[in-house]
Amino acid sequence: MKFYNQLNSFIKKPAFHSAGIYTFSNFFAKAAAFLLLFVYSNPKYISVSENGLLNLLSSSVFIFMPFLSLGIVQSSSVDFFKLKKDEFKDFLTTGFVLPIIIMAAGCIALFLFRHQLQTSYDFPLSFVFLIPILTFLGFCNEQYVTLIRNNDEPFTYFKACMLRLFIEISISVTLVIQFASRWQGRVIGIVIANVVLLVVAFFYFRKKGYLFGRIKKTYLKGELTYALPIIVMQCSTFCLSSSDKFFLSYFSNNNIVGVYGYACVFAAVITISSSALLSIIMPKIYLCLSETKINFKRIKKYFSFYAGINLAVLVCILVITPILYKYFINSNYYPGLKYMYLIAIGYFFWSTATFFYSFLLYNKEKKKILQLSLTSIVISLSCNYFFIKYLSVQGAAIAVCVSYFIVLAVTLMACHKNVRHIFNS
Repeated sequence: MKFYNQLNSFIKKPAFHSAGIYTFSNFFAKAAAFLLLFVYSNPKYISVSENGLLNLLSSSVFIFMPFLSLGIVQSSSVDFFKLKKDEFKDFLTTGFVLPIIIMAAGCIALFLFRHQLQTSYDFPLSFVFLIPILTFLGFCNEQYVTLIRNNDEPFTYFKACMLRLFIEISISVTLVIQFASRWQGRVIGIVIANVVLLVVAFFYFRKKGYLFGRIKKTYLKGELTYALPIIVMQCSTFCLSSSDKFFLSYFSNNNIVGVYGYACVFAAVITISSSALLSIIMPKIYLCLSETKINFKRIKKYFSFYAGINLAVLVCILVITPILYKYFINSNYYPGLKYMYLIAIGYFFWSTATFFYSFLLYNKEKKKILQLSLTSIVISLSCNYFFIKYLSVQGAAIAVCVSYFIVLAVTLMACHKNVRHIFNS
């Protein structure tokens, strides 16, 4: 009876309701987009090779993001709690200057290397402009949802997620199925959804008084100083999560990337889970860290909740995915199922490691972030090159599992003081 009363009291808390809305929004948005995989796996609409090309497009946006965002999103998340409103207004306004410049520079750079990209990865000319533009739109939208979470506005977050989801799915499905636009229709839906959300974000920023501040050299210099370790950190994330597709494309072809990419998408449900949970937990951890005396006992509870949910999701993935493959996925993608298990386990290792990055980001430990990121890049590229070159697609799955496990171990060593405080609290 006592346990029931405690549980009932916990459920009635506003914080629980907010967490439920954030989690539901993330899962529903990802799950709805995830269901489209069953449609797009049909070669009648999008071929295996075209799905491989789409996978490379998303991976390219991922690798370009750190160079465009320069760690500004991470700084915004932290400095929101540190700066006064007028100071934060100047900071956020200044934060859009460099990404716009880098987006333009990215278009020029990719245009100059367009022939090499076409030869190595079959990139069409449109990718030259799509990659930088989609990256900038992704940066703006990430700033938007980050500030919504920091302001603890779960219903606004829900509406933003649903709006983007509705526009992307309705346009993509219509173009791909009704008008046979194939992969181009999928991309058009993504672009339009991101543009609409950018407009919504603009009005939100203006309403909150975050825009039209002064552009300060101090903030530009600070972001450039902070940018190097964050760029390297995000590059390490790319190497760990996406470089395997480029190695596969280089050593084989986009058809294999398409099969392997579908296995990665199913395995990545655990990263969807972890990102949804981190969107709730990260601001709370930053709040704990900003207190005079850090409440490691509360942080330990957050970690136990986070790791427990991710472990449960991992088990569900391993059990349910073979059923989904058997009844809903086109047979052309069946060979990828046997690689999904190792990939999912590797992603679980990574989701655990990302929790501990919050301490490094909050304290802006640039040297540690840089060292840890460079180590992760070396580990990932070495594993991918060796295993994929000699074992092809099977080697890619092995490389994911092995590299993520090593990175988790290295991360725990880098954060050993905080890890010790958490588990001894």
